[in-house]
Amino acid sequence: MNFRKSNSLFLTFSKALYSLISDQTEENQNAPLNGWSIHPSSPCTGDVLDITGKTNPHEIIGMVVSFTLNVPVIDNRYSYIFKNIRIPSGSNSFLVRSQKVNDLDFIVRMFVDFKRSFDAEDGVAEFFEKNVPAGNYEIVIEGNALDNENEVKIDFVASQTIKADEEGNFYCKYDTSSLPDGDFIVKIGDRERRVTLML
Repeated sequence: MNFRKSNSLFLTFSKALYSLISDQTEENQNAPLNGWSIHPSSPCTGDVLDITGKTNPHEIIGMVVSFTLNVPVIDNRYSYIFKNIRIPSGSNSFLVRSQKVNDLDFIVRMFVDFKRSFDAEDGVAEFFEKNVPAGNYEIVIEGNALDNENEVKIDFVASQTIKADEEGNFYCKYDTSSLPDGDFIVKIGDRERRVTLML
């Protein structure tokens, strides 16, 4: 990953402060999982998913949501806006990977834009961050595509943790309003499911 430039000093400071004041307990990657479910099972874009499951009492379980977008190229540029992305409290991370590109700009829109830019290696550019301060964000992914490309592929992977109660039951809500329609993968512990969002 080639880091090129950044004017995100505020975000860096916010992340450092957040890591000091929030609970950053890491998940147990070997925690036993007795199953989990998603409701509704056939959601529409904008639905809030109820995710429930069972593990050991007070266990910390990791959850990963991932999906892929094919974004059109216009005048050799690509761009996609994620509106109202909710970053949960606690340990979290996200990765954005653009393929068939020269570079990737990762922009967080707040009262001013905060941007990080990365040059591609062999047509692939990516951005990774962890322990992002909780909140709702508008994020823009854009950059220059390789010559003669009509579309680029963008992979998005976000992780968070879920804590089980004293009986080992865990529960969380996941808002899909920032996700595009189509397929995405939800992985909890070592078990994953494909979910299709309908319009």
